[in-house]
Amino acid sequence: MTARSASTAFLRPGTTDQITATADCEAGEQVVGGGMTVATSDPDDADAFHMQQSGPTETGWLGAVEPIRRFSPGSVLTLTVTAYCRGG
Repeated sequence: MTARSASTAFLRPGTTDQITATADCEAGEQVVGGGMTVATSDPDDADAFHMQQSGPTETGWLGAVEPIRRFSPGSVLTLTVTAYCRGG
Protein backbone atom coordinates (compact mmCIF):
# COMPACT_ATOMS: atom_id res chain seq x y z
CA MET A 1 0.00 0.00 0.00
CA THR A 2 1.23 3.47 -0.88
CA ALA A 3 0.17 6.79 0.65
CA ARG A 4 -0.26 9.61 -1.87
CA SER A 5 -0.83 13.11 -0.49
CA ALA A 6 -1.79 16.53 -1.79
CA SER A 7 -2.09 19.85 0.05
CA THR A 8 -3.62 23.23 -0.53
CA ALA A 9 -3.05 26.38 1.50
CA PHE A 10 -5.43 29.32 1.69
CA LEU A 11 -4.48 32.71 3.17
CA ARG A 12 -7.10 34.10 5.57
CA PRO A 13 -10.14 32.28 4.24
CA GLY A 14 -13.60 33.74 4.81
CA THR A 15 -16.95 32.08 5.40
CA THR A 16 -17.77 31.82 1.69
CA ASP A 17 -14.53 30.01 0.81
CA GLN A 18 -14.72 26.24 0.45
CA ILE A 19 -11.22 24.75 0.48
CA THR A 20 -10.73 21.42 -1.29
CA ALA A 21 -7.85 19.09 -2.05
CA THR A 22 -7.68 15.79 -3.91
CA ALA A 23 -4.99 13.12 -3.73
CA ASP A 24 -5.00 10.70 -6.64
CA CYS A 25 -3.65 7.19 -6.99
CA GLU A 26 -1.39 6.47 -9.93
CA ALA A 27 -2.50 4.55 -13.02
CA GLY A 28 -3.04 0.90 -12.19
CA GLU A 29 -3.61 1.58 -8.47
CA GLN A 30 -6.90 1.39 -6.58
CA VAL A 31 -7.87 3.63 -3.66
CA VAL A 32 -8.50 1.56 -0.52
CA GLY A 33 -8.78 4.35 2.05
CA GLY A 34 -7.81 7.87 2.91
CA GLY A 35 -8.32 10.88 5.10
CA MET A 36 -7.49 14.51 5.66
CA THR A 37 -5.84 16.82 8.16
CA VAL A 38 -6.24 20.56 8.64
CA ALA A 39 -3.65 22.91 10.11
CA THR A 40 -3.91 26.62 10.85
CA SER A 41 -0.93 28.90 11.23
CA ASP A 42 -2.69 30.89 13.99
CA PRO A 43 -3.82 28.77 16.97
CA ASP A 44 -6.80 31.12 17.44
CA ASP A 45 -8.22 29.75 14.17
CA ALA A 46 -7.84 26.05 15.06
CA ASP A 47 -11.61 25.64 15.54
CA ALA A 48 -12.78 28.13 12.90
CA PHE A 49 -13.82 25.60 10.23
CA HIS A 50 -16.10 22.63 9.62
CA MET A 51 -15.27 19.51 7.67
CA GLN A 52 -17.63 19.34 4.70
CA GLN A 53 -16.46 16.16 2.99
CA SER A 54 -13.85 13.44 3.25
CA GLY A 55 -14.24 10.44 1.02
CA PRO A 56 -13.17 8.38 -1.96
CA THR A 57 -13.34 9.42 -5.59
CA GLU A 58 -12.94 7.14 -8.60
CA THR A 59 -9.19 7.81 -8.59
CA GLY A 60 -8.28 8.80 -5.02
CA TRP A 61 -9.53 10.81 -2.04
CA LEU A 62 -11.22 14.21 -1.72
CA GLY A 63 -11.32 16.48 1.32
CA ALA A 64 -13.23 19.74 1.77
CA VAL A 65 -13.53 22.23 4.64
CA GLU A 66 -15.36 25.53 5.04
CA PRO A 67 -14.52 28.32 7.51
CA ILE A 68 -17.24 29.28 9.99
CA ARG A 69 -15.74 32.76 10.50
CA ARG A 70 -13.11 34.98 8.91
CA PHE A 71 -9.59 33.87 9.86
CA SER A 72 -7.17 36.18 11.67
CA PRO A 73 -5.04 38.54 9.54
CA GLY A 74 -2.13 36.61 8.04
CA SER A 75 -3.49 33.22 9.13
CA VAL A 76 -3.21 30.31 6.68
CA LEU A 77 -5.37 27.19 6.57
CA THR A 78 -3.59 24.15 5.10
CA LEU A 79 -5.65 21.14 4.03
CA THR A 80 -3.76 17.90 3.40
CA VAL A 81 -5.51 14.90 1.86
CA THR A 82 -4.05 11.40 1.72
CA ALA A 83 -5.18 8.52 -0.46
CA TYR A 84 -4.05 5.01 0.40
CA CYS A 85 -3.51 3.17 -2.85
CA ARG A 86 -2.95 -0.49 -3.65
CA GLY A 87 -1.19 -1.61 -6.81
CA GLY A 88 -3.23 -3.31 -9.52
